[in-house]
Amino acid sequence: MKTQKFKRGDVVHIAKDLGSSMSHFENDRDAIIMGSYRDQYGGEDNVDDWTVMFCDTGGECSWYHTSQLTFLRHGGEVEIEKVKLLRARRETSERDINWVLANWLNIRERTPGATMAKLMELVGITNPWGANGEGITYYSNAMATHRLLDPVLSTGEIGKLNELLEQMGRPPAL
Repeated sequence: MKTQKFKRGDVVHIAKDLGSSMSHFENDRDAIIMGSYRDQYGGEDNVDDWTVMFCDTGGECSWYHTSQLTFLRHGGEVEIEKVKLLRARRETSERDINWVLANWLNIRERTPGATMAKLMELVGITNPWGANGEGITYYSNAMATHRLLDPVLSTGEIGKLNELLEQMGRPPAL
C-alpha cells in the first residue's frame, strides 16, 4: 500500500501556480489537510489528491495534488477545530439580517455562502442544492434570489425587505 505524504491536520501552503487546469482554484495560501481521496473514499492507490480547509475562511476544497502542497507544520485536530470555530462565528454574523443590510453593497458581488443560505431561506428555498445536491441547482437558486432581493437589500432598509417578503406571502425577516 502506498504511503501518504500528509496526514489529517497538517498545515500546508498551496502553490502559487497550480497550472492551467486548476487556475480557478484558490492558490498561494495556507490550508489544513482534511484527508486524501483514500482517507475519504477508500481504495489503496489514490494518496496524492487532497481535500483541504483554508486557514483563513474554513472553507473546504478538493482535490489538490501532493505536488501543489508544501508542508508547514503539524496542526492536528486542535487546528481544525480552531478554524471551524472561527468559521462558525463568522457565519453567524453573515446570516444576521442586520449585518446583511449593513454590508450588502460591499458583499453583493461576492456574497458569502452563509448569507446566500439565509436569503434563500427568507424567500422559501429550503433545499437550495436540490434533491441530488447539484451545483447548477444551487447556482440557479442563488442567482434568482440575488436578482429578486438586490433592489431592496441595496436600500439597507429592513422595512423594504419585509414589504417584499409580505407580498410573497413570506414571514418578515425580523
